[in-house]
Amino acid sequence: MRDRMGRRMGRGRRDQEDQQGHQEASGEADDPTAVLFDHPALWRAGALTREADGLPTGFDVLDRHLPGGGWPRAGLCELMLSSAGIGELKLLLPALKALSRQNRWIAWVNPPFIPYAPALSAAGVDISKILLIHPRTHKDALWSLERATRSGTCSAALAWLDERALRTKDTRRLQLAARQGGTLSWLFRPERARAENSLAELRLAIAPGSGDRETLNVSLCKRRGGWPIADLPVPLEQGRRPAEVHEQLSLWRQWRSTERSTESPRPAERPPLLPMRPVRSDSDRHVTH
Repeated sequence: MRDRMGRRMGRGRRDQEDQQGHQEASGEADDPTAVLFDHPALWRAGALTREADGLPTGFDVLDRHLPGGGWPRAGLCELMLSSAGIGELKLLLPALKALSRQNRWIAWVNPPFIPYAPALSAAGVDISKILLIHPRTHKDALWSLERATRSGTCSAALAWLDERALRTKDTRRLQLAARQGGTLSWLFRPERARAENSLAELRLAIAPGSGDRETLNVSLCKRRGGWPIADLPVPLEQGRRPAEVHEQLSLWRQWRSTERSTESPRPAERPPLLPMRPVRSDSDRHVTH
């Protein structure tokens, strides 16, 4: 029995020596740091991610400077605006068009306006995938956004929260929820939020272009693997091919002909163009779509 154990131990030592000799001959040192540095999930500071794994924004100037060549497929992005209505939604339209092709919702949490369905449809967005959520309080809005993004049933989420009540720990929760659910979340914040800490993985400051209503100045305040960049001029009409323009005009004419063929109420009494169906949860929250 001792002889058998001795032969086994000798065989194990020989195998170990052979393996070590092979590593030395091939130049592969048994260094754990070498294995760590070669891990595909490792991000090195100062190295902008070049793999084209992002969602294209539809604007070349942005894609060239964003990690992965576009929006992150999942995670929290902050859009900090000098004022609302400067064209920030036009910046998201190409991505919304692509995301609406998935069999998942696009959630709008506490929007300050009713999304204009004909304009979204004309831009190629499938409005049947839009989910409108109107919470009563900031706490409810935060809960709704976190649950919607974590659930995995939303490809994207757009949210307008109460800036006075928003905390850094809230952005961490939203970032983790978006990552877990595979949801691209956009959080709209005022320009003064640039001075606040945030766990969002991408932060953009947006301002109108000088003397041009169809151009935005976009500053990359935070991005993975790169220094901040100020005032990138982004033309909002970039990348619109003649076929896309023709498609948008056809959809608009179709909608106009349908509207004229049906009797519509007076403008002051016109209902929202998106269907709404209230859903009551256990916490008495109202979700409509």
